[in-house]
Amino acid sequence: MKHHIAGTGTQPLSVLLATPYGKDGMGGIDRLNDAIIEGIASHPGLGVRCGRLVTRGKGSLWAAQGIFAAALLKLAFAAARGDVSLLHIHLSVRGSSYRKAILAKLARVLGVPYVVHLHGTDYKEFWQQTNGFLRAELGRMFDGSAGILVLGTYWAKVVGELQPSAIPKIAVLPNATVAVDRRPRGDAGTADARITFLGQLGRRKGSADLLEALASLKDMPGWTATLAGDGPVEETRQQVQSLGLEGRVHIPGWISTMERTALLDETDMLVLPSYAENLPMVILEAFAHGIPVISTPVGAIPEVVVPERNGLLINAGDVQALAAAIRRLIEDTALRRTMGEAARQDHAAKFEMNRYLSRLSSWWIAVADGRAQQLEGRHADL
Repeated sequence: MKHHIAGTGTQPLSVLLATPYGKDGMGGIDRLNDAIIEGIASHPGLGVRCGRLVTRGKGSLWAAQGIFAAALLKLAFAAARGDVSLLHIHLSVRGSSYRKAILAKLARVLGVPYVVHLHGTDYKEFWQQTNGFLRAELGRMFDGSAGILVLGTYWAKVVGELQPSAIPKIAVLPNATVAVDRRPRGDAGTADARITFLGQLGRRKGSADLLEALASLKDMPGWTATLAGDGPVEETRQQVQSLGLEGRVHIPGWISTMERTALLDETDMLVLPSYAENLPMVILEAFAHGIPVISTPVGAIPEVVVPERNGLLINAGDVQALAAAIRRLIEDTALRRTMGEAARQDHAAKFEMNRYLSRLSSWWIAVADGRAQQLEGRHADL
C-alpha cells in the first residue's frame, strides 16, 4: 500500500493524531491536539494535513470499547486507501497504554509508520509495575516507532532508562499554546489578587494542600481564589467549608474552554502544587497570559518554571512553603508584574504554537521519510 510523503510529490504528509476524547475533550492532550489541527489547517505551507483518531471517547468505559474498535477500523481503511502517511500516538498510563500498544501493533502490521508522544505523569512507575507481557508490548511499541517525542530532558532520561534501545529515536519538544493578547491586571491596591488552580482536583495535583495553605492566609485581606477542574468536586467544596474559606474560594467544577480563558484573563498567579506531572499545559497557558506560576519541581516543570524569573517552586507537600510563596506574590505587586512579563517572554520564545508547529511538522516529515536525526546515546532537541 502507498503512503504519501511530503516533499516527494504533490501531496502533503497525512498525519492521524490518536487523541483520547476528541475535539474539545477534557485534558491537556486534547487541547494540544485541537491547537495542532487548527494551526496546521491554517498553515498549508507546512506541507502537512491532520485528522483525529479518537481512541477513548467521552462516554462510559463500555462505550469506549466501541470507540476504540472504530479507531482501529478507521486506521485500517485509511491505510488501505493510502491516506495516512504517519500515525501520531499520544501515550499516557493505564488504559491509554493498553489501547496504544494495540494501535501500534496494528500500525506495524499495516506498514504505517508511527511516532509515540509521551504524556503520562508517572510513566516510570507504571512501566515498572506492569506484567511481563504488557511491558514487552510497550517495549515493542517504542522500538517499532519511527520516533519518540518527550516533553523535557527529564522524560528523555526516563524513556532511555526504561527502553535503552529507543534512545536514538528520542526527541525533546515541550508542549505549546497559542499566544494571548491580554490586558494587564489592576494594582493590588484597587483589586484583590486572583489566585487560580486549573486541573483535576485531588491529591496528585495538590488541591487539598493549596486549600490548607489558603486557610493559613484567610485573615490576610486582598485575595480570592478559584480552583476549577473535575475530580472530587463536592469533597473539595466540603473542605472549603470546613476550613472557613467560603466567600474567598470558589470551586466551579469543570469549566469550558471559553470560561477557562476568561478565568486566566482575570488571574494574577497560577498555583499548581502537584506531586506528579509531565509538563502541564496549564502552566504554558498561564505564561501566554503573562501570569507567574507557583508549582513544584516534578517532571519537566523545573525546565520551564525558573524560580525568581517567571515563578516560584516549592517542594510537593510543603504547605508552609506554599503559603509563604502565595503570600509573597499577593503582597508584592511589582514582583508579580515582573515575573508575569518574563513568563510572557518565555512563552513567545519557547512555547508559542506557531513555532511548535514548524518544528513538529519538520520532524514529522523527517521521520516519515526515514530522515530523522539519529544521535548516539543522547536525545535531540527540536
